[in-house]
Amino acid sequence: MLSRFDYRKIRQLLLFAVVVEEKSFRRAAERLSMSLPPLASQIDELESRLGVRLLIRSPRGVEVTPEGRALLPEVKRVIEQAELLDYSVSRIRSGHRGLITVGAVMEAMLSWVPGFQAELARRAPETAVFTKEIDSAEAASGLADNRFDLAVGYFREPEAPGLKRAVLSRERPVVLLPAGHRLAAEPVLRLADLSREDWVLPARDVSPDYVDGLTGACRRAGFDPRIRHEVGSTMRQAAYVGCGQGLALVPAFFLCMLPPSVAGRPLADADPFIELCALWRSDIVSPVRDAALAAAGIVRRNPPAE
Repeated sequence: MLSRFDYRKIRQLLLFAVVVEEKSFRRAAERLSMSLPPLASQIDELESRLGVRLLIRSPRGVEVTPEGRALLPEVKRVIEQAELLDYSVSRIRSGHRGLITVGAVMEAMLSWVPGFQAELARRAPETAVFTKEIDSAEAASGLADNRFDLAVGYFREPEAPGLKRAVLSRERPVVLLPAGHRLAAEPVLRLADLSREDWVLPARDVSPDYVDGLTGACRRAGFDPRIRHEVGSTMRQAAYVGCGQGLALVPAFFLCMLPPSVAGRPLADADPFIELCALWRSDIVSPVRDAALAAAGIVRRNPPAE
């Protein structure tokens, strides 16, 4: 039976999200290729339907009300599902009959995910992969909410029941320095050589296990890192390093992606403790996901039934 839900409300919620993102009705209308009066009318109608004020208009722009801010996370979920639906339809038109959604940290999107996609194309060509960027800290909640089938990032062994982890790769960290730094002339460094430097590290709330590994390596070398900046990604670390704002520890993979302003050097006393891992819900039956994991060699295929 079809729901009696008024589906016009979904479109109005999506229009609301664009206005919030642009912080302006005029810019939102330009982005949406529609005129300003119909856009404003749609938002007015949405507020009337919901019975709450979502936006406050002023000559300086648009301010989101507390009610509007409370609604935004749910609207963003609707947008994510719409993007996934659109991608699914395009893959079905291309002949795919299965879809696995992967939530991955940016580092994995640059390194592991393309190889995973290529392996699936070879071994399970009927399965498509939809990838979205996440932070490592989002993995457990995203899997619990079924926002993706597989998470790829930096995680310890999960404590929550029903979660399964597999280590995909182990890397040593390398240090990033400004190209003109006095230590950049050395081919190999030790962590102790860096004890008096400022550091640019990822924010701990973005990737707690990864950051704990980095700071733990420094402490084993005899010092607490003096953190000058906390940023959201490895590429932002490199950007701050290139501007002389500190040093950074990153996976060795990133040595192939450095700009001329940044030098990368291996560390003689760093163990390969950076573990890129896959995480999924073993308490949910998903033949498509399990076949994809087996095709990529993450888990063994089930033996054929006798």
